[in-house]
Amino acid sequence: MAISPEHQIYSELFADAPDMAVGFLRDLGVKVPDYDRSELTSCDLGHVDPVERRSDVTIMLRGKVHEDPLGKLMGIVVEVQRDDKERKRFTWPEYVAAMRSKHECPVTLLVICPRQNVADAYNAPIPLGHPGFVLHPLVLGLERIPVITDPAEVGRHPTLGVLSAAAHGPADPDVVKALHTGLDSIDQEMATKYIGYALHLLTDSNGQRALEELMMTETYEYTSAWTESLKAEGRTEGKAEGEANMLLLMLEVQDIEVTEEARERILGCTDSTQLKTWAIRSKNITRIDELFED
Repeated sequence: MAISPEHQIYSELFADAPDMAVGFLRDLGVKVPDYDRSELTSCDLGHVDPVERRSDVTIMLRGKVHEDPLGKLMGIVVEVQRDDKERKRFTWPEYVAAMRSKHECPVTLLVICPRQNVADAYNAPIPLGHPGFVLHPLVLGLERIPVITDPAEVGRHPTLGVLSAAAHGPADPDVVKALHTGLDSIDQEMATKYIGYALHLLTDSNGQRALEELMMTETYEYTSAWTESLKAEGRTEGKAEGEANMLLLMLEVQDIEVTEEARERILGCTDSTQLKTWAIRSKNITRIDELFED
């Protein structure tokens, strides 16, 4: 079974910021040991069928263990689950046991559910059959993701800002504003990636429309690299030229390959209405030629 883009994005957010998983575990009441370093470790749990028998992200917390200053203190298996699948109740205990056996340290399972009804379904113990041998998944649904409306907080923890926007952005425009403004304070390449992640996770929601509007507007009170770039282009090259460049940015963050012919067509367009039509259409395409279909 192919991994969906949404699934991959959530996995990569936790891979980019392993300490974020620790924060959520502590919020869920887990006693996490003090550690000096968190790092990604092997996701291969010893099987040749990786789609079904491989965890999404595995994290190792390291610190002083006896004489080893960076010994293995605790492993974390992070699983992203978008649907309720009975099979997972059999594979998750295997992930935990396999990682514990491989690294010889305690291991905790954290399940990330982008849909609250799926989180509720998984929030139940999994008895393994042996007396007293029960796995209680630690499940993170939308309700447990914090509402972040402070751009400075997004700047400090951009991956958490993307999660917050995905969870609460459709209903709370202040979360989207904070994400848009806060990402201006981090590396531009990373900011572009996270804007693309947020646009995808917010697909077909008010949050997506709000974020696109922030990226396209010239007069919004929250200024950032995105809006300031558009303003500068609008003043020196005309409004249409600024909108054309913003459309190219939106295509870039969606990983749409833009041919030289398509680039010239977009940059050569002086019709602001046409450019806005293409910008709206761009969120539903997978190939650049689809942008120009009537």
